[in-house]
Amino acid sequence: MAAHLGIAVLVVLYFTPAPALGLGQGPPAVVWATGAAEGPLLAGASKVNITPYTEPGATSGPRTSSPASDPISNPVSNDDPDWTGPVTLSGVWGEIYGDANGNGRYDEGEAFTDDPASTAADPGSAGRWDGIYLAGYDADRVATGVVDPLWVRTIVLRNSPAGGGETGGSPGAGDSNAGQPGLTVAWATLDLIGVNSTRLPRVRAYLAEIAPGLDVDVILLTATHTHQGPDTVGLWGPTLFETGRWELYLDYVDRKVAESIALAAARLTEVEVTYGMVDPAGYPDLSGLQGRMGNRTPVFFDEELRVMGLAGRAAGTQVATLVNWGAHVESFPRESSLISSDAVDAMRLAIEEELGGVAVFTPADTGAVVLRKDNPVTLGTEGLERTRAIGRLLAEGALAALRAGSPDPGATFLEMRSKDIYIPLTNQSFRLGGILGIIDVPLYVADRWQAGSFLGSSVKTTMYAFRLGEGTFTTVPGELFPEINFGVDRHHREDMADVTTGRPFEPSIRDAQPGTYKFLIGYTQDLLGYVVPAYDYRIYGLPFVSGVGLGALMGEVPDPNAAVPPDPSRPDALYKEHYHEITSASSYLGPAVATTAAGLWGQDLTRDPSYREWLGSRSALFLLPNPFAHLHLDFEDPWVEHQ
Repeated sequence: MAAHLGIAVLVVLYFTPAPALGLGQGPPAVVWATGAAEGPLLAGASKVNITPYTEPGATSGPRTSSPASDPISNPVSNDDPDWTGPVTLSGVWGEIYGDANGNGRYDEGEAFTDDPASTAADPGSAGRWDGIYLAGYDADRVATGVVDPLWVRTIVLRNSPAGGGETGGSPGAGDSNAGQPGLTVAWATLDLIGVNSTRLPRVRAYLAEIAPGLDVDVILLTATHTHQGPDTVGLWGPTLFETGRWELYLDYVDRKVAESIALAAARLTEVEVTYGMVDPAGYPDLSGLQGRMGNRTPVFFDEELRVMGLAGRAAGTQVATLVNWGAHVESFPRESSLISSDAVDAMRLAIEEELGGVAVFTPADTGAVVLRKDNPVTLGTEGLERTRAIGRLLAEGALAALRAGSPDPGATFLEMRSKDIYIPLTNQSFRLGGILGIIDVPLYVADRWQAGSFLGSSVKTTMYAFRLGEGTFTTVPGELFPEINFGVDRHHREDMADVTTGRPFEPSIRDAQPGTYKFLIGYTQDLLGYVVPAYDYRIYGLPFVSGVGLGALMGEVPDPNAAVPPDPSRPDALYKEHYHEITSASSYLGPAVATTAAGLWGQDLTRDPSYREWLGSRSALFLLPNPFAHLHLDFEDPWVEHQ
């Protein structure tokens, strides 16, 4: 019976169209603040512990935290009275279970006590063990201890009500500049694999409870993308078909985000802004840290390490230091079961020890970019030693960048625009994940109506572009391949003629972005996976059918030119990886992100010959697109690409 039901679900999904929706349709951009002012700019910062761990008694088990004598260790025990949920004998939060095999973790089939609070938060979790599954890498990584704490670190920025400029921003305001000055933005960065904008109403509800008089116009959520933190997405539960999300913990995080915003807002003070930037050319210690995952070409990275420092005008004390760098900061072995913010922990501690204030790490364009062992500083180190060495190296680069910088006299007024975008799913495993309750991604029909997993075929997210003097910031809801940022026309595969899908190159985000210091902020508001250039986007579907259907099965597609060495200097490396498409929501994601970013920065793309192809605008109907617009049958190639 179950098998028949599963087949029926797959058949329905197969014949559910992936629409060719014009991404340019949908709501216009919202102008939150524009113009200029003499300031002063106000800023405050805070950090709040979200580690799902409470130190057990000395007889309850081995201590898993770093020794107190270690100068870069943190106290890891989170004794927050706001956590009223269960704690396992190891100290990691989770439902109490009987460790029948004595391996120090919960295993499927072991007896456990269903926690009433967990069931109340998520009735669907009744009869299912709730606890901390680590996100990233593989399923069924149950956390067994802690190395260093996880945090939500928040910077609140506010335009001075006494300044000039204009503020708008209510949904539907379009490009109107009408409004009152005093835009307030709360930017929270969390040590998690990803964030979901669907949590924002809950965050705002807690904020109203904690600080009822506080008015925040925009809340930005960014994830550091640690692979040693709780599964907040759902993809890394006990199996591929069971969620790893624990609603009780997610609700706790929502409250801590609100608390962090309130604390930062209470510390608002007049600040001056200093920007800095280093790269391997000017700071050789950074060389050899970045590599391309699976030798996926082109071998290109965003090598800049960008820094924004906020210092109080009156006392000169550091309020916050924000670091932006493009690589997956994941140096723990994939079999590790310990909670950690990874190398980011050592980086932040070193910066705070030197400058004070709150240090924040934001990932940049990290798509297919990982840490390598070729860096001369970290070469030969392994495990926790290497993790901390990488963190200290990033901190030294950030401090060097700030020392070489000077206060930006124009950074006195925050300008901001945003746009909601609706992206057609071509990786239908996202929809299947919603049907099975694995992930929580609301789906939409066209750009108007929220619908269930069967009817909905587009996913909604919001992108932001904001400027503060010579620093400009673009947010992206995922893992952007750096060549989309810097220009696919300049950075693409050398064997492109043999492998291209025929899709046009995305416009460069960086070319449209003004300013001297161009920050690219990944994993913000949502995690829609890898943002892959459309010309090289390949994913499995049901055999040889592109444009409709299931869209993706769990497996990588072979590269059509895999026998050609991707890197002439490494003739042994013949494999070109297309893993990234498995966790990418859509082949439209790259074009959607790039064109939206360029538009937010004022670039008019409507006259570009590729405009309609970027947006996937193939439909003759206004609301219901032609489901067969992109259907083609190909009995030659063993791969399919969803347009």
